[in-house]
Amino acid sequence: MASEAPGGAETDPPAGSDHRAGKDGTDGPSLRSAERKILLSAGLILGGIAVAGRFGMLPGAVCGAAIAYGNFFLIRKILEKALPGGGPIRKEFVVQYVLKFLGLVAVVYLVIRSGWFDALGFLLGLSCLFLGILLEGLTRAVGQKTG
Repeated sequence: MASEAPGGAETDPPAGSDHRAGKDGTDGPSLRSAERKILLSAGLILGGIAVAGRFGMLPGAVCGAAIAYGNFFLIRKILEKALPGGGPIRKEFVVQYVLKFLGLVAVVYLVIRSGWFDALGFLLGLSCLFLGILLEGLTRAVGQKTG
C-alpha cells in the first residue's frame, strides 16, 4: 500500500510491493516505479551515446526514448482506468489498448520512413522501455528475495 507523506503527497510502496492505493483508495498495480526506471534507462542510453562520441545518434535516441516513455505512460494510464481495484476489466480497455498500439506502430513507421533520425540511435532510444522494465523486474526480484 502507498503511504501518504506529510502534506498529502502520496509515496511509492516499498521495493518488492506491486500494489498501491489508487486515488479512490482502491488497490491497483504500481507502475510509476517502472516509469522512473525507463527514464533512468533513457538517461543511461543517452549518456552512453554521448560518451561514445556518436553525437549524430543523439537526436534519434532522444526521439526513440520519448516515444518509449510516452508509450509506457499511456499503457499505465489505460491500465489504471481498466483495472480499478483489481475488479473486472472494462470493455474500453481493449479498444484503447489496440488504438494505442496502432498509434505506436504508425509513429515508429513514420519516424523510420522519414529518415530524419539515425535509425540505430532511434532504436537504442526505443530500447529504454525494455531496459526500464528489465530493471524494474530485477529490482523487485531482489527486493522479494531480501525482504
